[in-house]
Amino acid sequence: MDTTLEEENLRRLWTSQLYKEHQEISWYHRAGLKPVVIQVIEMAGVWGKWDPFFRTISLNAKLIREHSWDVVLEVLKHEMAHQYVTDHDFNSYDTDHGLAFQKACQKLGVSSWASRAGGEIPAVIPSIRERVLSAEDQRLLERVEKLLSLAQSSNEHEALLAMERVRELYAKHNLDRIRWSKDEDSMDSLFFCRRKKRTEPTEAKILAILNDHFRVKVIHTHLFDAKACERFKAAEILGRRENILMAEFVYHFLHQQCESLWMSYQERTRCAALMRRSYQLGVLSGFDEKLIKTDSIDIMVGHRSAVAESEVKSLQKIERSACEEFVGKRYPRISKKSWGGGRVDQGAFTSGQSEGRQLNLNKPLKSHSGFGGYLK
Repeated sequence: MDTTLEEENLRRLWTSQLYKEHQEISWYHRAGLKPVVIQVIEMAGVWGKWDPFFRTISLNAKLIREHSWDVVLEVLKHEMAHQYVTDHDFNSYDTDHGLAFQKACQKLGVSSWASRAGGEIPAVIPSIRERVLSAEDQRLLERVEKLLSLAQSSNEHEALLAMERVRELYAKHNLDRIRWSKDEDSMDSLFFCRRKKRTEPTEAKILAILNDHFRVKVIHTHLFDAKACERFKAAEILGRRENILMAEFVYHFLHQQCESLWMSYQERTRCAALMRRSYQLGVLSGFDEKLIKTDSIDIMVGHRSAVAESEVKSLQKIERSACEEFVGKRYPRISKKSWGGGRVDQGAFTSGQSEGRQLNLNKPLKSHSGFGGYLK
């Protein structure tokens, strides 16, 4: 196909999807936005633009070519916030980034990086690793990386202590942050998308482990792929930036360990490939059990820091409320669904469970850069 025709066809598909996203976002956030014209064009200096006179939202084609769809959605919502100001008569032709615009951003759940006041969205869109982490957060990540190196020890006792110490550090960090009201703009989100049409059982279990044990909230959703022009299952991880980075590490670590342990198990037992899911769910179940045994870690950290158990529980409640408030802004119409897990082979599951109970967090085998290639 001619390059120009191919590009035109892509833009047509992108525009069609953006109309759907606009309608869905308006409905989801109860924004009551009126229909607009949406166009994908080449623009210089900006990623998006709202024209109140012609009622047109323009998005830069370069944005869609060079960034993932979750970034595109934030830019779209930024422009929809301008539209919200227009549609609700705060000032029909006001396109600045004042108080009315910031209130509109809150209404539409726009990410903090995309709702910055005082100018257009940033010329370079930062990844979560490039967004602002405090010096305290940076020190936390550096200490955790050193402990993860210790967790590679062949000594099971040393490895277990290192993993527990990592969780203690995060517990203390979060309790201190709430206790001393260090509640600056640190909430963020990160998407995981494995380009699948359905969520596989092992993926669902890993996400459940992150949600239950690593101080983040996991939302199951969909994400459009601009290259394939298809929607795939995705998960959005929400919480404090440093907790998201830790959850990202655990996510990739568990996927890698599930594959590595399965290959070793299959080589030893010569079992059929269809046992793979059962075995891997067993590994994750065993690891989950191990984490459940240390779920009183906040209380233990509180005692070491001379914080009363009642105060620790109060701080936990504040932390949960802050996270739930953030999730509520992003997903005001959230629905809760449970996953049954499906049938498993009990023998393979039990073998995997035994391996999972011995599993310790450490750097993945394939390291790309910093924090096992996933945290930097």
